[in-house]
Amino acid sequence: MVADKFLPMVGKIIRHARRVQRELGPGHAEMVYHRALLHELRSNGETVQYQPRLKVQYNGQVVGEVIPDLVLRKGPVAVLVECKTAERFEQADFDQLRRYLRVYQGEAMGLLLGFGGKRLEFRRVMVEKALKS
Repeated sequence: MVADKFLPMVGKIIRHARRVQRELGPGHAEMVYHRALLHELRSNGETVQYQPRLKVQYNGQVVGEVIPDLVLRKGPVAVLVECKTAERFEQADFDQLRRYLRVYQGEAMGLLLGFGGKRLEFRRVMVEKALKS
């Protein structure tokens, strides 16, 4: 299955996110969880980009940008992470992550992390990229 290559990275991210959730609990701003997870991942040897700017192109021109919270890369694949603080995910959260995945240049999976409840919530997100002719 295509998602199998992402599972080791996703598992690591979820383990570290659970540690952040246990330590901080709910109720903080998203930025607090971004930075705590970034620190947790980097202090455990992971290479993580924090809020990288991904360019949106149209006919070869940059027409905008999207900014995922974190990007973790291993070889040719990446996981784009979005941290949320609401108690449950909304459709807009999935749509936002799908936009990021469509813009990302390379093979990627999205991971929504929900820090709004007593337990960490997470959902994996993938998109099929259209072939450009």
